[in-house]
Amino acid sequence: MSAYSLGRVAQYARYHYTSQTKNYLSLFLVCVAIPVLFGILSRDAYYVIGISTAIYTLGGIAYALRTTYAMRHRGTKVMECSLPVSNEERMTFMLCNLAVGFPLFAAITALFGVAIVYPFSYTDADLVVVLSEMISDTFLQWQLYVFVQIVTSMSLLLNIVARRSLFVAYLGTFIGFVLFIGIVARIGVHVLMNVDPYVLESINFDEDVAAVVFILIPVMLYALSYWALRRRQMRW
Repeated sequence: MSAYSLGRVAQYARYHYTSQTKNYLSLFLVCVAIPVLFGILSRDAYYVIGISTAIYTLGGIAYALRTTYAMRHRGTKVMECSLPVSNEERMTFMLCNLAVGFPLFAAITALFGVAIVYPFSYTDADLVVVLSEMISDTFLQWQLYVFVQIVTSMSLLLNIVARRSLFVAYLGTFIGFVLFIGIVARIGVHVLMNVDPYVLESINFDEDVAAVVFILIPVMLYALSYWALRRRQMRW
């Protein structure tokens, strides 16, 4: 195969969306239907925003599953392995699909949900105001975007690494995360109880450094996903 080609990335993207149209459509309908159902029952368009935000926060798990569905499904993984696309080109598509495609997907489903519920809502604000508040407070917040990318990149890594049961992989990751939070909380309580408060007050945390570390987490996870993809020998 010749060198890296963005043209092959585009061709692979077209093949992926064409072959997985039904899966993406079902995900789209679910992401619209759930907020709409609760929004109509509550007669509040802002209720839709809350549920759509929750879907945006954790929906990357399902979107990563759709992104890697063809390479994991028994009926399609042989064809997926035979496509004339390199690991680098495949990873480029998956990165774009999760880092750009999923936020757009979540924003579009949220817009549809609010637009459908608004005529039944008791909200006094104009539809444009409600939509602009949703976009600015949710989809334009970089901290939330980075957190969403942490979820999606971790999900991508698990989908690539897990050989058989994804449920076991996600369950193990969840248990490990809970244990990690518990240990960190325990250490924090111990420090607060045993360290002089004046010492704690003298410690200054650089917000810029913390932000860089926060941003580097999904970058590291995507890099690990690429390494795992190469280990799976998904190459032409």
